[in-house]
Amino acid sequence: MNKSLSSLTLHLSAIIFLCCLTVSAAAQITRYEVTHEGRKVNTPGSESGPIRIGDTLYYSSLQEVSESGGYIDFGITIMRVFKSHVSENGKLSNGEPETFGINHPSRHTGNVAFDLRNGIIYFTRCRMDNGDAYQNEIYYVKSKDGKWSKPQRMGGNVNMKGYNSTHPTVGYISDSVSILYFVSDRPGGLGGMDIWYVTIDKKGIGLPTNLGIPVNSQDDEITPFYDQSEGVMYFSSNRPGGSGKHDIYSSSGARNSWRKPSRLPEPINSVEDDLYFTLNCTSSEYDVQNTNHNSGYFTSNRSDSYFIHDTSCCHDIYRWDYVVIDTTPVSSKPAVAENKPAEDTCPCKQARRLLPIKLFFHNDEPNPRCQDTTTSLTYFQTYNSYMFMRKTYRERQNEIADSTERDMSLAMLESFFGEVQYNSEKFEHFIHLLAQDILNGRHVVLTVGGYASPLHNSAYNVNLSKRRIATIVNQLKEYNGGMIRRVMEQPGSGTLEIKRTPFGSSTAPKDVSSSAKDQLHSVYSVDAARERRIEILGYDYR
Repeated sequence: MNKSLSSLTLHLSAIIFLCCLTVSAAAQITRYEVTHEGRKVNTPGSESGPIRIGDTLYYSSLQEVSESGGYIDFGITIMRVFKSHVSENGKLSNGEPETFGINHPSRHTGNVAFDLRNGIIYFTRCRMDNGDAYQNEIYYVKSKDGKWSKPQRMGGNVNMKGYNSTHPTVGYISDSVSILYFVSDRPGGLGGMDIWYVTIDKKGIGLPTNLGIPVNSQDDEITPFYDQSEGVMYFSSNRPGGSGKHDIYSSSGARNSWRKPSRLPEPINSVEDDLYFTLNCTSSEYDVQNTNHNSGYFTSNRSDSYFIHDTSCCHDIYRWDYVVIDTTPVSSKPAVAENKPAEDTCPCKQARRLLPIKLFFHNDEPNPRCQDTTTSLTYFQTYNSYMFMRKTYRERQNEIADSTERDMSLAMLESFFGEVQYNSEKFEHFIHLLAQDILNGRHVVLTVGGYASPLHNSAYNVNLSKRRIATIVNQLKEYNGGMIRRVMEQPGSGTLEIKRTPFGSSTAPKDVSSSAKDQLHSVYSVDAARERRIEILGYDYR
């Protein structure tokens, strides 16, 4: 099986991922097929934001406004939201303007996102100055008694004066709390356009939070789509390492806890812009089980799109399908099953080779200045916050007077944060191997040690070590939408036990500073930073 396709199967659907563990790779070929959706919905202008809900495809199209369309400003080009009926065989009808009442006669409207559970449609409205767009803001309409409300500008701090807020997509934390992901170039990000989120409940809208590393980068991350059923975010980015201008990526997680993004393979991605990747929702009622992980839509300005003046200016809608082709040869001899996995491919063998896995923390994290022995945070949440602090760590090295010593300290610091990132990536791979092993019926016992620098007293550091160990327990529960938890619910699956050993600061070398007055060495030095960690030390069976 093609390695890139096999890897993407892991990110695209946990269901496909688990099935692939029991199906012979030699017997099947999996691939993506991409279809240009033609002139029923595509025009020489740009189309964007396609999303299928039930038997209707909603999308945005940039077209000249006419009096026949009910608008008085004849001759200007406006983006509006359209809809197209999808037949049983997947054919689209001619697109026509939506009926929610969200289109505006003089402002661009697009990027619809559906909160089916709460009867809300989010969308972007773009204010213009002399025909030129200059600020995107997020609006919404709400259904009540079968009627849609008038469009309302989002409250809270979702929209920020002088900055763009756009590309909404919806997830859920619980029955009473939803989460709105969106894109913004506001201050506090990593650079360019970043993906942010707010929580929404009966009390109101929470403060915007940046998704952080590894989803966001110094480049642009745009057009997110969150798959609630599998806990996967799809988005586009022009970060280094892609083959085009904007490539489509996927990352498992939620809120500010994410795994390293994976780039989707060709033909989903091309050498041009590829944006707005979505999965089909086969029902107009909210149910995560109605998400179809084998088909959806995206937009691209690749060569077969319709262009104005034969340039790659404009994006069209494409449908993607994930197909499995059976290549099992016909044979007169019965196949002999091989029940024992090869030693080199056994999940336990691969997982043990990754040990020890060292996961690091900032000083007194998580939940500083408390005696608690547990926390609600996951490890990747603390990791993202920690990586945001790299600049602070670098700046503190300027307190070193000797230039040679300072340069050496900075070099060691860069190497250390590289180690932090490397171990987090090992941990991500480790989780998937662990899931495979449990699915195969193994009863796995992990041994995890917790450590602290000597800045606080011994009793406090033991409790701090316990909190740090709790982050890895939480991560295993929540990772990829609760993948391991779902695996253990499968008939015949195994179990997971975690042996916790909180060492506190008892193993820290005596030359590591414990002075609260000398934070350059007790907090911001590499020697102190190496002591603030948890380690996965053992992987055994019972």
